[in-house]
Amino acid sequence: MSVDLKGFHAFITGGSSGFGFEMAKTLLSHGATVAIAARPSEKMNKAYSSLKAEGYDVTAVEMDVRDRDSVTAAAQKISKTWDRLDMLVNNAGVGNGGANVGTREEPSPVFEIPIDGFYNIVKTNFIGYFLVSHEFIPLMLRNGGGRVVNVSTSIRTMTAPGQLPYGPARAAAEAMSMIMSENLKKYNITVNVLLPGGASLTGFVPEEKRELYSTRDLLPASILNDPILFLASEKAAGMTGERIIGKEFQQWLEEKGFR
Repeated sequence: MSVDLKGFHAFITGGSSGFGFEMAKTLLSHGATVAIAARPSEKMNKAYSSLKAEGYDVTAVEMDVRDRDSVTAAAQKISKTWDRLDMLVNNAGVGNGGANVGTREEPSPVFEIPIDGFYNIVKTNFIGYFLVSHEFIPLMLRNGGGRVVNVSTSIRTMTAPGQLPYGPARAAAEAMSMIMSENLKKYNITVNVLLPGGASLTGFVPEEKRELYSTRDLLPASILNDPILFLASEKAAGMTGERIIGKEFQQWLEEKGFR
């Protein structure tokens, strides 16, 4: 897709790896100015350095989506650095892997799920989307509107055994997205949902567990690149409330009459 994004400013959470890094690189390669946000880490430093080394107009922002003060500070930094914000991509997420909630084959019953682990996953995958939207959407109002993209997961995952609390947290974020798409129309701000359409080659599937997916292919981390480029383009101007599946993107384009 040929898209000129010179002057277009995008802020992407979870931008140090996986979908976030790939989407950032895609937008940058088409001329956009992009800020990648993540918690401080060597991974974040390497991501920023690699993009900067390629000559891209990228900024790294240390931010924890679970922490209100951290999000507010990040928004203030962007407000002072940029004169506009055109796109916000809520992508930062964490799966059940670190919450000690059992396995896909033998999930823990609800009464054995660690409360701290539950809170961490819900804060990252749901409350974080709210906090970041709350602080960054006002920056879009300075240039008369903008585009919000919330990364989600499949409906099956939302209610699958072994997906508590990750699945319900993503379901809540997606429900919020649909509400946002309606109540932000009058501000000329669009809100769309983007998801890969299957297990993907990202940190959500750790190296030691990838053998569990040997019977099916893992989607590449770049699966959301074409959709995010489309959502940043003029073709998507005014489009809101859509649920776009990366794996089915070409079919979706045809159904919408874009091909």
